[in-house]
Amino acid sequence: MTQISRIYISIVFLLICSLASAQNEIVNLSGPKFLSLSSQLPEDLTRERVIVVISVPSKQSGRFEIRGNWKDLAQKSHKFFRQIGVDPVGYIYQDDINAGPEVKSAYLELLSSRQVKNIVMVEQSGSATEVNYTLTVTPFAPEGFVTNGQLGWRDTHEELERVMIRLGRQVLRQELTRSNLLIPEFPEYLNDLVVFKGNRLENYPSRLASLKLAVVKFQEVKISSEMNQALIDQVNAYNLEVAEKNKRIVEIMSQYPFQYDLVDASDEDQLYKMGYQYALMPLSSTGRSIKRILNYQSLKTETHYVSSRFDAQGNGLLERIPVDANATKYYIKQTIVKDVHTGEWDADATWDLAMHNFVYNLRKAFRR
Repeated sequence: MTQISRIYISIVFLLICSLASAQNEIVNLSGPKFLSLSSQLPEDLTRERVIVVISVPSKQSGRFEIRGNWKDLAQKSHKFFRQIGVDPVGYIYQDDINAGPEVKSAYLELLSSRQVKNIVMVEQSGSATEVNYTLTVTPFAPEGFVTNGQLGWRDTHEELERVMIRLGRQVLRQELTRSNLLIPEFPEYLNDLVVFKGNRLENYPSRLASLKLAVVKFQEVKISSEMNQALIDQVNAYNLEVAEKNKRIVEIMSQYPFQYDLVDASDEDQLYKMGYQYALMPLSSTGRSIKRILNYQSLKTETHYVSSRFDAQGNGLLERIPVDANATKYYIKQTIVKDVHTGEWDADATWDLAMHNFVYNLRKAFRR
């Protein structure tokens, strides 16, 4: 689980609650959203394209979480989907969708261009001895993956095969038309996502000394009239955690040598209209994925990346971080020409440590 995803941990879980005959499920696709559970699958599930979102438990290694082998679950799931008639245009790891605001926008644009109509989420949870699989099917919403309150079908079981059999039986029960006949034999992984169109510069913009920096903060979840009291209580608890995260941002940014504003917006064009030419953005994934997204050169044979870190007292140090460890890297986005200023490679295991590293490296650079 990445660190941006971690802020959602208080409400990103399966929540079954009763309000008359209604049931809700919380899913985490670029932020927590709730689905209204239905006994019916989307009518076009076996006619149109789907995107499959995979989630598996991470493995702890010291202070780092190492991403699990999610492609193994994707391969096993794909065999069942082919038999059922579900046509995945690609597989995405859930944490990558939640990697950051610009990654979200890039995925939405890509999936819309590929005419995706539905999302299938396959989640493996628990331990090796007590594993559980949850399958969720819901329409794809181009504006944000899913919208609050939309219908979703789900099933869960200790065996992946049993969940897939139930999905197949539901397809037969609804007599869904099967016209997906040219389904690829093997899963396709959406790893070639183009997120940044400008240049990547390993520096810090000199104009920060005279221009106010926009710092994207964590977003609260709005209370909806469709939520029952149990769900509202969970959202309120989550929003309290978000408030604490944003307080932590203010603490870290107190070390920033120039002016800044906390902002809700993350779209670069909107930020420019608001008067900001530079914005501080987070990117969370594995170190290997972050480097790929930011267009770094990286060798497949590398097992660790050396990160420029700072301790609580501001003392600099270098640390080797596994390439497949979950990490966060902050960068500055130029809102006009779309250039990305990454500064030092200072990714870290949590979002606040990563922001702390970035601010201290920036301060060091401006003292030169």
